[in-house]
Amino acid sequence: MGLRYSSYIECPTAKFEGDSLGSSPGSYLTPYHQISDARRFQYHGSYRSREGSDLSNSKFVTYGCRRCRTHLSSSTQIMSKDYRGKTGDAYLMTKVVNVIEGSVETRPMITGDYLVCDILCHWCKSLLGWKYLESERKDQRYKEGKYILEVQTICRCD
Repeated sequence: MGLRYSSYIECPTAKFEGDSLGSSPGSYLTPYHQISDARRFQYHGSYRSREGSDLSNSKFVTYGCRRCRTHLSSSTQIMSKDYRGKTGDAYLMTKVVNVIEGSVETRPMITGDYLVCDILCHWCKSLLGWKYLESERKDQRYKEGKYILEVQTICRCD
């Protein structure tokens, strides 16, 4: 089956009711559901309240290596699905686990030249995509530290 990430890719959700963690005055902690709802709005551009929401009942999808099914990331880490890789469609991801970074190189792409490194599956060493390390253009700097996972190299691990 391959390596499984030993801790959560995403924090487990918990129900916060009444005088819960983060609701008392002077508390500096924010309940997880408020953070996750804010992230859904930030990345998906839509927002519904947790009560009666389809989003609160839906499970996030865990993505894994197509060859050995080692867990790599989850659907909540997708920033954009509008990217192209060497093999076709690709996802821009904020966080990926269980990968090895390859050698650093400069790659010319449609939006400019980038300093990148390939990312390989930790278990089977399959090429999965790449990591943006540095951009020459200021308007593309948001990609720095982000990952591209090519759709042809990953699968859903349900």
